[in-house]
Order: sequence, then C-alpha cells, then structure tokens
Amino acid sequence: MSSIHKPCGAGLLFSLCLACTVCHAQDLTPRAYVITPARWNAVILTYTYFTGSILFNQALPITGASGNPSAGIFSLYHSLNFFGRSANITASLPYGVGHFQGKVLGTPGTIYRSGLLDSFFRFSVNLKGGPSMSPKEFRTW
Repeated sequence: MSSIHKPCGAGLLFSLCLACTVCHAQDLTPRAYVITPARWNAVILTYTYFTGSILFNQALPITGASGNPSAGIFSLYHSLNFFGRSANITASLPYGVGHFQGKVLGTPGTIYRSGLLDSFFRFSVNLKGGPSMSPKEFRTW
C-alpha cells in the first residue's frame, strides 16, 4: 500500500506560530513620526497613575489584591537626518512606585516597591514623506 501525502494547513499554522515567538510587535507611540527640523532636541516628562484590583492565577493563594502603581518617565528626544529622511531617536528612563495590598492564605499583607524600570530606546524614520530639513527650510515647508 502506498500513502499519498496531501498538503494541509498544519505546517503553515506551525510556521506562523513559530514566527510569532521570534517576531515582536511594533510599539505604536504617538508622535513617533512627527516631522521636526533636523538637530532639534526635547526633554519629555511623563507621569502615569493606576489604581484597582489585581487578578492572580487561581494557583496562587492570593485574594483581594489591589494596588496603586505609578511611574514617572524622563525622555530625551533628538531629531536627525537619516539618508535625507526625517528621523529621531528617543531614550526613556522610567521610575516606578507602587503600594499593594491583599491576603495571602487568608492573612492580610501590604507591600511597597519603588525603583528604576526597564529603559527603552526608539529610532524612527519617515520612509515616505517627511524629508529632512533645516529649521529655515522647515519654516517655509
């Protein structure tokens, strides 16, 4: 007996799942592609605050958890000419603070955490539109 191999979508599905573990999504940051004159700098200060319940996996013996984490982010922005295109580099350093409370095995507890979070860097280039310009050219554009 001979068997005939019929193509199926399982191989394609496996390939897509494998690609998803290797590839990372794009960060959709507002104003990442704003056209600014070349060699301009900016300091950006951002603050976020959250409050509410925290849901844990039922395998953990934590119930009634809530918290109010916040983060301040210090960022430096620099625009530049990248092969005739408008581009920018942004470096950000966040600092987080959080107060958390909940019950572990029925015993109430609280915890406070603060410290530096993961820094992040972004390089953006306008591939279409947005030519790199000096401040004088930008004013008349």
